[in-house]
Amino acid sequence: DMVLVRGYLDQMAALADDKKAQLREWFASARRRSLPVVPVPFGLTAADLFARPASKSGGALGVDFTAAREPFVLADVGVLPEIHGRPRKQTLRLAQQMTEGGIAGVLWNAGRALTFMLPRLPEWREEGRFAGKVLELGTGTGLVGTACWLRGAREVAMTDLPAAIELARANVAANVGAAAGLRVEPLAWGAPLPAALAGPWDVVVAADCLYDVAALPALLRTLGEVSDARTVVYLAYKRRVDAREAPFFADLENLFDRVAFTAPEAVPAEWRGTGLHLCRATGRRQT
Repeated sequence: DMVLVRGYLDQMAALADDKKAQLREWFASARRRSLPVVPVPFGLTAADLFARPASKSGGALGVDFTAAREPFVLADVGVLPEIHGRPRKQTLRLAQQMTEGGIAGVLWNAGRALTFMLPRLPEWREEGRFAGKVLELGTGTGLVGTACWLRGAREVAMTDLPAAIELARANVAANVGAAAGLRVEPLAWGAPLPAALAGPWDVVVAADCLYDVAALPALLRTLGEVSDARTVVYLAYKRRVDAREAPFFADLENLFDRVAFTAPEAVPAEWRGTGLHLCRATGRRQT
């Protein structure tokens, strides 16, 4: 370990500032891969979560803006199982478009954290793979959806606003090529679902999609439309403004039988204390 640390420090000293963020991510990825794959506990209710004081560290942004300004960023997928027809590609090179794509064009910490947690979730616990159907909302650079496909999902639909999907499509093509069962589709939350995205889906994932309070009612409607009683929803969530976010989760509890959260210590060390949580919603209620 000390040899690894010394090598890391030597390389950091020799690098220009704009390359240090990528080296930090490489070092963090190596550390995350060495962690045991243990189940993620969902022990908090929304009331528990919002009764706790919010974290004072990490700021409200949820992204490393040094890395976000880079045209490409490296993203760790973790140790992958051997699955026929799926490359064991543990590091993805993702294009970013901070200037053209805005917030949808960069890789956020919540997406990295959700990708790390995938093999620790109940659906992926069978040797780190899951063969069901996965829908991603707000895919951005495409990391989480691609990771779900690499871990065996038989069908993955990655969605975002029409103006944002070309970035994810380019990243899929550059990293896994023409991938059977993996596609990127336009979807505006709250709009009628196109036939290609009609649910129900086995798993629905979204990372850091609660920052715009005006979009939350539409997100809730879409979650209801793509889910049934068997669907599991995972929202990687960064706590920012309780007054805006607590009502959303109260509405989510009206839509699903059980809504639970991870404790702060469940996320990898580099994001611990920054307000990152994973929310799990199950048991879509009939309305």
